[in-house]
Amino acid sequence: MFSVLLLFTFAAESGEESVLVIYHTNDVHGYAFHETDKDGKPTRWGYDYVKAVVDGDDARNKMFLDAGDVLHGQSFATSRRGELVARILAMLDYDAIAAGNHDFDYGWERLLSLRDAYRLPFLSANVKDIHSGRPILSPYIVRDFADLRVGVFGLSTPSTPTKTDPRNVTGIEFGKPSDAVGTAREVVRHLREVESADIVIGLTHIGSEAYCDLSSPVIANLLSGVDLIIDGHSHTELSGGLKVNDTVIASAGSYLTHLGRVEVRRTGSGGYSFDAALIPAGESERVKPNPELSAAMGILKEELERELDVVAARTPISLNGARADVRYGSANLGRLLCASLIDGTGADIAFINSGMIRDSIPAGDITKGTLLSVLPYGNYVFTVDITGADLLDALSHGLSQPGSGAFPQFYGMTVEAHKIQIKLADGSTSEALAPEEVKIHGVSLKPDATYKAAITDFMYYGGDDYRMFGKYAYDEFGTLEDLFRNFLSESDEKSIKEIDAYSVLSVR
Repeated sequence: MFSVLLLFTFAAESGEESVLVIYHTNDVHGYAFHETDKDGKPTRWGYDYVKAVVDGDDARNKMFLDAGDVLHGQSFATSRRGELVARILAMLDYDAIAAGNHDFDYGWERLLSLRDAYRLPFLSANVKDIHSGRPILSPYIVRDFADLRVGVFGLSTPSTPTKTDPRNVTGIEFGKPSDAVGTAREVVRHLREVESADIVIGLTHIGSEAYCDLSSPVIANLLSGVDLIIDGHSHTELSGGLKVNDTVIASAGSYLTHLGRVEVRRTGSGGYSFDAALIPAGESERVKPNPELSAAMGILKEELERELDVVAARTPISLNGARADVRYGSANLGRLLCASLIDGTGADIAFINSGMIRDSIPAGDITKGTLLSVLPYGNYVFTVDITGADLLDALSHGLSQPGSGAFPQFYGMTVEAHKIQIKLADGSTSEALAPEEVKIHGVSLKPDATYKAAITDFMYYGGDDYRMFGKYAYDEFGTLEDLFRNFLSESDEKSIKEIDAYSVLSVR
């Protein structure tokens, strides 16, 4: 049995029996199905396999947690505004789910609607109604086992208003990083002193990397009384967990490439130890998926594929939208998207944040489903007549954030940049870029000149903290997906390959 394998693999050398086993996922983004590579080796778990593992583990006490960004991403998630994923989540019996920034991508009212319709245990202590100041989601849960009481509280990244379309969160607030820490401190105190929790777990969609506005290591440094943080948002794989002071931080990467597992044991001093590990998708070869969930998922997938398996466009070359590339430099998919915005609007330049791009596109036919997975947000294209000074400000803002969704993709201008050192939220330094020479159609940018820029409504309304666009009047065009599809349909192979080969960003 796979449960025996797990117990053998993760048993502590001391031989002490675990008092609690915690399974966890994060940043699944609609990658709900088991997947394999061309050689048949598993690359993603799939929810039906995950359920089989969790249900098959014979630990006496178990919990199952998700650290957010579960409702939005691949076409399976976005096609019906999260409903298909919600139906699967209802069968998985999660104990708690953190509300991630992308879980608000259909609007916060939709999140509450799905929560209520499918009885989904979303948590967040710091997401509050702007008028009453009350949390709109449950701040915490408490689980009682025979000899153990566990409290789990939720936190959402304070940067959510700039990591989803700001209009999605109108009427609610997430607070500043210091507010989130203060809220967490009060909830931890309540769980310890009022709820008498033996163990306190933070289920956070905050991020573990230094570039995050607030990170889980910073929280662990500032808070006492948190035994374990199950984290999401930065897609970080912490293979053996990360110990910060008395807190262990665990994170399972993203897209169900790993399943997280934490074993909790009592120590001789009366406390608890937390042994974190990641189970790679390759282990799913040993697992028989849960038949009921497999059948339900198969029905939903077939139903959706009939809708989405229609060819919408074609590309003669592979288009790179990999997160590790588009958030650090200019990628051909980013250039092609921006070229399509210029073509469809008549703008001088086009400028989008890399967070808009969620996947790559292989050469050949492009289905509606692929387009929806790559460009899932349904953003509209705006044009603004912007000064060169503000355009340079936007460029500087984006280039200063490599690794972030704010990092820019652009076309219609060329940029020579140099490397700089910047200070991050946790006080450390990192390498970033700063524009040195900017040319638009071969002519140096003039601060007092006016340029027509094509952007998305997300950026216009301050998404990713691009606040320089919103002061200008805008003209509205179609969706980013529509303009891109039309451009591909009307462009010949030579034009596409020229854009592929064209360099718009050089770094010295």
